[in-house]
Amino acid sequence: MPPQRNDEMRVFSTDKDVTNASNLLSSLKENLPFLDHGLGNIIVTQVEYCKCRFGAGSRWEHEFLIVTLEESVRARRTALLMVDRLNDDTKEYKGPGELLADLVRHQSQEMVDVEADVEANVEVTADSTDSNSSASSSIESSTTASPARALPNAQQWGTTNRFHRSGAKVKRITKGDPPNALDRLIVLPNRGAIARELGGCLYDVLMTMDLTQSQIDRPVALENFGHLLRTTSRNTPQYHFIFAQCYWYAYTIWKVLELETQPHIHKGALAGRQCSHSLTGYGQRLILGRGRSVNEVRTPETIKAEWDAEKVAEEEEWAQLKQQQKKLAIKQKQLAKMKLRLAVKQKKLGKMKLRLAVKQRLGISTAGDGSRQRLRRFNETQGTNKLHNLSKAYAYIKGVQDTALS
Repeated sequence: MPPQRNDEMRVFSTDKDVTNASNLLSSLKENLPFLDHGLGNIIVTQVEYCKCRFGAGSRWEHEFLIVTLEESVRARRTALLMVDRLNDDTKEYKGPGELLADLVRHQSQEMVDVEADVEANVEVTADSTDSNSSASSSIESSTTASPARALPNAQQWGTTNRFHRSGAKVKRITKGDPPNALDRLIVLPNRGAIARELGGCLYDVLMTMDLTQSQIDRPVALENFGHLLRTTSRNTPQYHFIFAQCYWYAYTIWKVLELETQPHIHKGALAGRQCSHSLTGYGQRLILGRGRSVNEVRTPETIKAEWDAEKVAEEEEWAQLKQQQKKLAIKQKQLAKMKLRLAVKQKKLGKMKLRLAVKQRLGISTAGDGSRQRLRRFNETQGTNKLHNLSKAYAYIKGVQDTALS
């Protein structure tokens, strides 16, 4: 991660910064300028739903979001974020034919053993019913932390869509779990960095969401948006190329923002390509990441409910951090005043020492006017003692500041 200046508040970096929602939130909670004047004042103003064009460098037609942030106070700077989901071991395809075969593989099962698929679901349900109470408690506890991860495979990936139910069946008979996804949040220095981040792949903006024209006056601040990303990632941390891929991630975040703010949405001519692939027909049989291809565990409505449930605790934490920052700012002002007083005393003491040294060097007697006695009295009583006390107070406040920052 490139070094960050204090005043950048992380998102106003002039260099590309690749992170994720959890890391961003953690860093903002330790960023004093953000807590002072950034909290609640860096607002999401626009979200663009983007899709890569099919080509040699983009067999998957990757979908992602470009998010525009703007300060509502002070310098009113803007920032760009790129939000997407990747799979670190995505298969490389030699050509369109191989990719198409892999995509339709999950559809080809729809007319084969549909009854067996239903029986498998019933069998899993029966097994769950026969579980003892301790096992049930364990599953309930795990579901609270990550609903999708805790469910049996048949329930975790199964949907009402016959095409995708067969895909869930393929998953159940496959050894191992899907790999964890790489949910990225990238701070972009400018729009030219988008193409570089995509490896030169061309992309289209399918839709644009304008949150400045929302029907509900409920601005989404940077910290709220980060919580939404984190909630979405935690709901389904696994990557699955049919059920929980970049299409699901981008669409879910987009839809939750739409439900939350009811913004103005401009749909472009290519909006129908959302969550579908050119090789299987845009917007036709194979719809990925939304609608009937997503079960109740990972719908936008479920994600929004989880996000809403966490808001109170998150807002309380931010309020506490804000209060701690104010106390620290007061301590810093006191520390600055003490440093100034200490410098004045040191300067005054230095002048008196210099005057005495000059007189001694010139052989001028100081006994008559009492200057030597006054200087000794100042050193031993006022000067030395006050200097010592100021030094102790400075060290104490500096220690408090260091403890607060650690």
